[in-house]
Amino acid sequence: MKNQYDTQEGYCKMLGHYLTFDYCRTANKGYPCSKVLDCWFQHFPIQEFINEHYSSDDRKKIFEPPKAKISSLSEILEQAQQRLKEKG
Repeated sequence: MKNQYDTQEGYCKMLGHYLTFDYCRTANKGYPCSKVLDCWFQHFPIQEFINEHYSSDDRKKIFEPPKAKISSLSEILEQAQQRLKEKG
């Protein structure tokens, strides 16, 4: 069951406070946060959970390295410009 640990709380190293596993499990566009293994290994067998509930392709998406900040900002700018063109 994918939501079996959802109410457990753990400390988020990225945000600096406690969150439920439910948040961490869905924080990355519906996938677990890329830091999920680092934050949850002491609470339950997180690697087994990931292997059991996510396909190989899903795991690649979860753990792919983040884009460089400049790439992310560039994509956001392009999306905003596209929306302005569509409205205009």
